[in-house]
Amino acid sequence: MRTVGGPATWAHLGLINGNRAIMDKQRVLVSLVITALILFGAALAIRGGLNSYQSLLSYGWQETQAKVLTNHIGRFRPSGARHGTDFYLAQVGYEYIWQGIKHRGELLYPDYSGDRTREDAEVRLVPYGIGQWVPVYLDPDDPRQSRLIRGVKLEQLGDIILGLAIVLFGLWSLRSSRHR
Repeated sequence: MRTVGGPATWAHLGLINGNRAIMDKQRVLVSLVITALILFGAALAIRGGLNSYQSLLSYGWQETQAKVLTNHIGRFRPSGARHGTDFYLAQVGYEYIWQGIKHRGELLYPDYSGDRTREDAEVRLVPYGIGQWVPVYLDPDDPRQSRLIRGVKLEQLGDIILGLAIVLFGLWSLRSSRHR
């Protein structure tokens, strides 16, 4: 009985099967990374959508007057990093009375996470001098929920658009990686 090919052919076949196993592991890893990217994009789009929805609801909220108690700018680094870009957070504390009950608030608008420069944060504080009376918008169903700025902000729409773009890119990448 004679074997076809000999030892060199068998070694060659082993090498090919070994390369396929490595390529399969790489494909699985790439698919996992792309799936994580898609999930991140979906979460970003959902967060932007929920914040936009809440902001749209604020158009129906009641307006009353609030007295500004504090205003200052806090400096921080995202995620508590020791090095990197500083962000500046405009913070305003205010109190208002609704149906005879005193409430306090601090929210400029949902999802406000700071500004890249101190000057930008200072611009946000200009309308909110200590002791001034300013309009505040409160949820009539839960008057503890309030904000100084109502409506949808560009950042919230940006979260939706960026999230959807990431999802589409991820789906395209996943599809093209499976065709290879």
